[in-house]
Amino acid sequence: MNYPLLKMNKEGTLLRPQHTYYSDEYAHAMCDLHLSDVVIEDDKGKLKLRYRLHAKHPHTIEGAMAYSILCPKCHHHLKQVGRSLSYHDLGLYACPFCDKI
Repeated sequence: MNYPLLKMNKEGTLLRPQHTYYSDEYAHAMCDLHLSDVVIEDDKGKLKLRYRLHAKHPHTIEGAMAYSILCPKCHHHLKQVGRSLSYHDLGLYACPFCDKI
């Protein structure tokens, strides 16, 4: 699933995801910033849901870390748990609240 991100403050650093049925190609072409679902397996073999931040325009590592993103499920703040892959495929995020459930 892809989640376009809406800016919630004047600075544009607080981001709220929207639920959509956008394809990967459409989200990459149309959204300045969006999250995509990533399922990973932890060291105990349990599947975990993570979110990858994607940017239409290139971002530096410092620029990408300036964002505060809300969880698409529970709306708590996401925590960055993985580094950027490129200037467009940015950090990997997890929800500490959803992981406890």
